Amino acid sequence: MVSPLPPQRTGESLYTAKLITELVRTGKSQVTALTGKNAKAIVTEIGFVETLNVWDGRSPWYPFTLMKHLKRVRPHIVHVQFGPHGEVYGGLFGEPMLLFLILCRLFGFRTTVTLHSTWMADQVVERAGTFRFLSRFLFFAKAAFRAYMRLLDWGTDVLQLSTVKTNSLLRKAFLRDFGYRPEKVVEIPHPCRLPTKQLDCNSASEMLGLTDRRIVLMFGFIRRGKGIDVAIGAMQRIRDSSPNAIMLIAGTPQDKEGMIYLQELREQTTRLSLDDHVRFDTEFIPEERVPVYFSAASAILFPYTESVGASGPIHNYAGYGIPIVAADVGYHMRESIGGNVLLFKAGDSKSLAKRLENILSDDNLATRLGQSQVSYAQRETWRRAANRTVEYYERVLKI
Repeated sequence: MVSPLPPQRTGESLYTAKLITELVRTGKSQVTALTGKNAKAIVTEIGFVETLNVWDGRSPWYPFTLMKHLKRVRPHIVHVQFGPHGEVYGGLFGEPMLLFLILCRLFGFRTTVTLHSTWMADQVVERAGTFRFLSRFLFFAKAAFRAYMRLLDWGTDVLQLSTVKTNSLLRKAFLRDFGYRPEKVVEIPHPCRLPTKQLDCNSASEMLGLTDRRIVLMFGFIRRGKGIDVAIGAMQRIRDSSPNAIMLIAGTPQDKEGMIYLQELREQTTRLSLDDHVRFDTEFIPEERVPVYFSAASAILFPYTESVGASGPIHNYAGYGIPIVAADVGYHMRESIGGNVLLFKAGDSKSLAKRLENILSDDNLATRLGQSQVSYAQRETWRRAANRTVEYYERVLKI
């Protein structure tokens, strides 16, 4: 398994650690994790997983370093959990990982990749336009990314798309956009994590210093693309219809650009006279305090303006039974959690405000959505994801 692992704060890190634990529990897999230098070893109740801290995404030579260890371990399958993300996987968009995969094929290793971020060609053009130094090359963006995806094709026996369901809209669009053979592209619906602890809503609100407030929660790293500014705009309307409502934005900026965005959000809040209706808890929330935030919430909000992944947060927190409101962006949202997400028009504060008003004023709707989300989370477990993964391993070995 090639991936970052905790304590690195990437979606792939937590995903991979949980998947490895469940794979070992099946009794059908023995895992060696090739991971970053600061990652912690994974320990399961039935023994240790071998963890080799040999990966350095900032070094252009790490594909060759990984190959040296693979030739010693001689695995049946090399499974890569892939972003793509330049800071984690090297290059601008993880290009060294493509070299690593091609080397694996040249040396006879069977490979499978879980693609956690699935960009379509048009989305790539939009994203490239946000980089000042890349915007002048937009004419070449689609062709360059198609070449990128062709290299991924060459380096992979079976590609696993991280989706929200089987036979998803995303897989259909992916096959149409990049021309992969259908039998090569499988789906791994994102599993759900049931909460280990859930508090009484009033007690949790009191712990946050928000007694008697209706909390609309946005949780996670602060960065552009999450639509937090759209959500703050919606609070102008919510303030009038639900005076006791407050938007709680909990998380830390992801990088320097995130810090700039946070300052803009604070200025927007003050400009709209929403200081009593928007609160920022700008810190990395430790795992033991996460249940307090979600137990206190009346609604969980995902107002993304772009979406290229199956949204781990939606699946991680659906088990709390708090109604989820999300933007209708990308190929995932409308099918997430069995379709039990309340959608609004992406980028439209008025549309979002209307959905939040529905949730905050209709307890029956909120309860029904919450119960449906919990039922879905109880079905789509990590054990089920591990069994699907083993099935895909068997498919790889038969190629």
